[in-house]
Amino acid sequence: MALPGGFASVFRYLASVGYRGFEFFSFDQGPNGAITNAQIRAALDRAGMVAAGSHTGGLQQMIDPAYRQAEIDRARVLGYRMIGTAGNPGPGSPPSGLLVDWQRWAQQANEVGAALRAAGIKYFFHPEQDWFRFFDDPSHPELARVHRIDWFTDNTDPRLVSFEPDLMHTLAGRARFPDPVDGTLFDHNAWFARLSRRGRLIAWHIKDADRIPLPAAGTNPFSQEHVRPRFPLNGGVDVVYVGEGSIGKGYPCDIDPAVLGFPETFRRYPLSDPGWFHTESDNGPGPAGDPGRSLRWAKVSAAYMLSLAAARRNGHSDRSH
Repeated sequence: MALPGGFASVFRYLASVGYRGFEFFSFDQGPNGAITNAQIRAALDRAGMVAAGSHTGGLQQMIDPAYRQAEIDRARVLGYRMIGTAGNPGPGSPPSGLLVDWQRWAQQANEVGAALRAAGIKYFFHPEQDWFRFFDDPSHPELARVHRIDWFTDNTDPRLVSFEPDLMHTLAGRARFPDPVDGTLFDHNAWFARLSRRGRLIAWHIKDADRIPLPAAGTNPFSQEHVRPRFPLNGGVDVVYVGEGSIGKGYPCDIDPAVLGFPETFRRYPLSDPGWFHTESDNGPGPAGDPGRSLRWAKVSAAYMLSLAAARRNGHSDRSH
């Protein structure tokens, strides 16, 4: 059976397994041909889906008024109300650890957030692992134990800058960058609580994975693939579906007692408008030996998320599911 190709086919498939919206990383459908914003909107409408937002809001692009206006115009056509980025706020990987650079980026984020707010759109960041590093600034040794993400959160305007935390990358950053003096780890739950209380937590980026038993020091301790007994494709290696990994299940499946699992995390830290739950796997696209992996992952992961939603509607505690 032929696999879906192009936005229209993918939207139809996702709608058929329970998804209601789609967050865009790009607007290019590759070999499936050129497509306009209006045609994408029509394809969403035909599938009964809506655009949830885009990851096309890189800060160093969005400070350009022409680029920013084009993104606002696209959002108006497609109907979404959040634009953001998973990238670093400045160039480099990792970017600069100097305070002066982060001060400039925080000011730029406020400026972009204000311009988007005037258009009825929220600006968000989707921090990955570099954000959880400490400052590295000889002129400011007092910041050597300050996580960059904490400083950025405290020094941007809550009305203008929101967040869509990536649950795997947050925990990977927590594990990779312990305090250089006493070894304590970044308190991700306290960060989620701060964001939620101030109305800055506007979406979850739900990415599940299994803890690697003995990761190399300073590396990502999670894998988004594992060997599945009797799995007939790709030498038995399959993707981790949402809800089945140690992050989704939480402690004690995960070795870190601060890993709450998805149901408890969502219960404790409510979202503000627009309130999307976005699912993704970095290893979702299948290799040649498993070309249908992304569709299978989407279907199984949607079933898990819909079961959580059903439990909430029925008044049951998510903790028991």
